[in-house]
Amino acid sequence: MNYKLSVYDKYKDLSIKIFFRKSRVDGDFLIIMNERLEMVYLTSMAKEMMTYISDNNGIKVNTFFENFFNEYEIDEITLKNDIIDFIKDMQRKDMLLLEVS
Repeated sequence: MNYKLSVYDKYKDLSIKIFFRKSRVDGDFLIIMNERLEMVYLTSMAKEMMTYISDNNGIKVNTFFENFFNEYEIDEITLKNDIIDFIKDMQRKDMLLLEVS
């Protein structure tokens, strides 16, 4: 098992919460401003993932995975790795947080 899959197993029952000041869609981009007034531009899949989380604030990591896995033709391991990368990146940018639900 690779490192990201072990992280996924630890995160799967946690809830993803949005943690940003505001967001807006500008064409193909989702622009997000965090609490430190820093801006982040998300494109394509990251935009879709953040929009989904925003629409379902408090969604469990495993439910998030299941919904995207059922919607897209993607390998399970690849998707889990992508979700962990996305969550960690957005946490570093103060856009998301994980909570025990």
